Amino acid sequence: MKLYWFLFVLAFFFNCSTEQVETTGCNTEATVRDLTGLDGCGFVFELNNGIRLEPVRLMYCGTPPLPKEVTDDPLFNFQFVNGKRVKIQFEETEGASICMVGPLVKITCITELGVIED
Repeated sequence: MKLYWFLFVLAFFFNCSTEQVETTGCNTEATVRDLTGLDGCGFVFELNNGIRLEPVRLMYCGTPPLPKEVTDDPLFNFQFVNGKRVKIQFEETEGASICMVGPLVKITCITELGVIED
């Protein structure tokens, strides 16, 4: 029995990594694409490898003031412009989409690069 505990503890320490992985900040480059011409689509983020991400926007119906989770959304004041280059961080979310051009994502960070492609 002691051998099992020893192996368990040994496996635990060898599986733990001391390397820090960056989990904050915008580190994925993307381009804003206007797909409003397709049924059920709007603006999406297209990664450098061609994958398109459909951002989920928080919606609020009611009287002001707006809830904090709405105003803290990185897309709250973001202006979508076709061809705008950005850096984003995102988390995949579950849900259904009419557009169906890529996974649904929650944008957790966005930084404009200031370059607009033609």
